[in-house]
Amino acid sequence: MKKKSLFLLTMTKQSKATPIGFCAILLWSSIVGLIKEVSHSFGATAGAAMMYTAASLFLFLTIKWTPLSKFPKKYLFFGALLMVSYELCLALSIGYSQNSRQAIEVGMVNYLWPTFTMIATVLFTSKKANWLILPGIIISMLGIVWVSRG
Repeated sequence: MKKKSLFLLTMTKQSKATPIGFCAILLWSSIVGLIKEVSHSFGATAGAAMMYTAASLFLFLTIKWTPLSKFPKKYLFFGALLMVSYELCLALSIGYSQNSRQAIEVGMVNYLWPTFTMIATVLFTSKKANWLILPGIIISMLGIVWVSRG
């Protein structure tokens, strides 16, 4: 009986995580268009500030607050610095783009970070890579070149 209830509890957590993950993919894939439209309506800097303020409010309303004292200070400092820098650069580069084509190109370059993360992980850590990483890297780079050339 205990095994069955543990299974149901696990299924509930997994089935809840699936729609959340699906929503994350939808939101992440629409970020370039969202930033471009908000920047067009409110300006690049005000639009970015408004968008990230709204996102922060949604986070506070939907996710349990974790005290900052539970995180290492070094992690908080450097993580916040890198994340804010990244988001500002992305939002402003899309917001200041001259047309939709430039915004899409910036978005495509933005989507290279998973590829570079995988390359850096293999080069700078002791993690072993599967042979499939090479075709994946080549396909992602070719995709960026293909979109950039038109």
